[in-house]
Amino acid sequence: MKGNVVVFAKRSLNLSKTQAVIGLFLAVIGLITIVSLTLFASTSSASYFLLSVSFLAIGIVMFPMPVLLLYVYDKNNGVLEHLLSIGWNQNDIFKQYLKAALFLSLTVFVSESVVVLIACAIAGSLAVFLLDVLMLLLTAFLGLSVVSFVMMAMMAFSSLQKQRAGGNAPLAMGLGGVFILPTFYLVFLGFTLEFLIILSISSLAGALSLTLLVLSSRLIRREKMLP
Repeated sequence: MKGNVVVFAKRSLNLSKTQAVIGLFLAVIGLITIVSLTLFASTSSASYFLLSVSFLAIGIVMFPMPVLLLYVYDKNNGVLEHLLSIGWNQNDIFKQYLKAALFLSLTVFVSESVVVLIACAIAGSLAVFLLDVLMLLLTAFLGLSVVSFVMMAMMAFSSLQKQRAGGNAPLAMGLGGVFILPTFYLVFLGFTLEFLIILSISSLAGALSLTLLVLSSRLIRREKMLP
C-alpha cells in the first residue's frame, strides 16, 4: 500500500467528486480565458493573461480536495491506525496523502497545458507562445504550492474538528482561497507588479508547506490519528 499514490487518488475521487467537479469547472473558465487571449489578443493584453492564471490555479487547488476528505474518512475508520501499526509515522502518512493530492493536481495541470499549447500552435505567434509558457509555469508554481500548503494545514488541523456523519469540514478548508482569491483583483496593477505579487504569494505558500511537512511529526501526536 505504501507508495501507491494512484490508489489513494482513486479512493479519494470515489469518496467524493463534488470538489473535483468544481475544480474542473474553474479550470475550464481559466482555459477559455487564456485560449481566447491566445487566439484573438496580442501580448499588449499581458495583464489579462495573468487573470487566467488565477482560474487555472484555483482549479488545480480544488480538484484534489477529496484527498482531504479521504484522510478524515481513513482516520475515522482506523486506516491511519493500521498504517501506524505497520511502522509508518506521521510524516509518512502526511506525505502519502500529499503526494496523492499533487498527483491529481498535476493531471489537471497537464490537461490545461496541452489545451493551451494547442492554442499556441494555432495562433502561430512566438511572443504569445512564450507568454503562455510563462503563464503555465506561474500556474504550476502557484497552484501546486497552495495545494501543498492547504493539504498539510488541513491534515494537521483535522484532529481539532468535531466528526459528524455525512461529512467533515476541516479548519483549514478556506486557506486556499486566502492565497488565490487576491490574485483576481490585481489585473489593474500592470503586468510586472501583478506577476511579482503572484510569484511572492506562490513562494510564501511553498515555504509554509515545506515548513509544515518538516514539522509534521510534531504538529499532531500519533494518538490523534486514532479513530
